[in-house]
Amino acid sequence: MINSSIHKILVATGSLIWCTSFFGEGFDKQPYSTFGIVISPILTIIGIICWFRFYRETRGYYPKIKTLWDNTIGFGSTLTLRSDFIRSHMLEFWTFWILLWMGLVLLAGLTFSNSDAFETAKQYCQTNQEIPSKTGEIKYYGTFISGEISTEEQKGFADLSFTIVGTKGNFHVNSKLVKKNGFWNVEKYKIR
Repeated sequence: MINSSIHKILVATGSLIWCTSFFGEGFDKQPYSTFGIVISPILTIIGIICWFRFYRETRGYYPKIKTLWDNTIGFGSTLTLRSDFIRSHMLEFWTFWILLWMGLVLLAGLTFSNSDAFETAKQYCQTNQEIPSKTGEIKYYGTFISGEISTEEQKGFADLSFTIVGTKGNFHVNSKLVKKNGFWNVEKYKIR
């Protein structure tokens, strides 16, 4: 039998580490925040698996989506959960929102980090003599990459913000790139 509190501890720990690490990335607390960003989803998902197993062992079935639907109130074109249902299922409610947050950050991070624009910006940072002289040897790039990319087949524009973790500390980079004739070029960059 699964311990009744192990899933709560894993989910709560994973969620707290995620929140702390998310804000730590913004306040240059790498590599600790990067480690937290990687480990927190693992803890949370293990906690959810234990939670489902505990639920099945104690009730004989897995959670039913119909219960959620039955506690949803329709107001015109919007759906709202009953407040008493949310209060009685607070851990589930917050776990859902933390998982959604993790998923959106993962999706955005993968989208930007696998783009040709970001690869060009990384190559520029490694080959431009001014940047490594300021940052030292580049260890890695922060997990959060933000900005916008607008592209067509032969032309486009990108405005990216990311963190460089170097031997001399952590540095924020804002770079503006333009795609002409199918190739990305860095037009402007700012490092601080």
